[in-house]
Amino acid sequence: ARTSALAASQARLAADLAALAEREAAANDATRKQIESLLSLSRDVAALENTTAELQDRMTLPQRSWARAEALALLALAQRQLKIDRNIDAALDAMTTADSRLAQLREPALSTVRRQLTADLEALRSFERPDLDRITAQLRQAEIDAAALTTAGIAAENAAAAPVDGAESPGPLERAWLLVKRALASLVTVRSSTSGSSALLTRDEQNLQRQQLQLLLLEARLAIARADQKAYAAAIGEARAWLGARFALADPGVARLGDELAELAAVDIAPALPDVSGSLRLLEQMVPITRAGA
Repeated sequence: ARTSALAASQARLAADLAALAEREAAANDATRKQIESLLSLSRDVAALENTTAELQDRMTLPQRSWARAEALALLALAQRQLKIDRNIDAALDAMTTADSRLAQLREPALSTVRRQLTADLEALRSFERPDLDRITAQLRQAEIDAAALTTAGIAAENAAAAPVDGAESPGPLERAWLLVKRALASLVTVRSSTSGSSALLTRDEQNLQRQQLQLLLLEARLAIARADQKAYAAAIGEARAWLGARFALADPGVARLGDELAELAAVDIAPALPDVSGSLRLLEQMVPITRAGA
């Protein structure tokens, strides 16, 4: 009887152990499934985050591409302003705006471009420019003053004195003789006008010499507007030579203008500009990459 009881007890114990093992296996299986579910959820979250980031990149990529392209266009515009018009102020405005556009992107890849752009801006700001406005105003005033300068030579009457009111009109012989005298005086004046300070000059010839000086000064002003150093130097040189040969050097106005022209002759109105194209070249290398990625 005891043996039967012991056997029955062992059978129950074995059944309990089997049931416990079965429950443990079921619990382990449930735990494994929960872990797998958590891992799957984690992968889904990671994939969602990647998808979100990719969508954000796709949404902002056209904006970044546009900002880079805009900065590139501004830098190219600055180069044209410098090379064609020598407009330093307009070039500085364009380059500063381009730097602002690049700063808004906050991209580390653009740090090299921005460092070069900062150097380009500093080089252009420190460039010593001739005061073209002052020189132009000085030449314009010289043109006005030239109309009153004393010419070299002896002034001759340009025409005979007009008949006095009430005087008798000359007869045919008197008129003929008057015409002969005028013609002879004109021949003497024209021949003598090519000589030195003792030349006889009519009023018209004096005015022509002043007008020639004014034209040379005007040529110098126009050369400044074109930034043509060669034409400017030639006009100033010719004006100095004409002033020295055709005007009375003892006249204070002539002497003063001679000193001014000597000062202006030493001015380079179009000095070589610094090379500030480095940032443009660097950005040109990056913009095609951005367009390809877009």
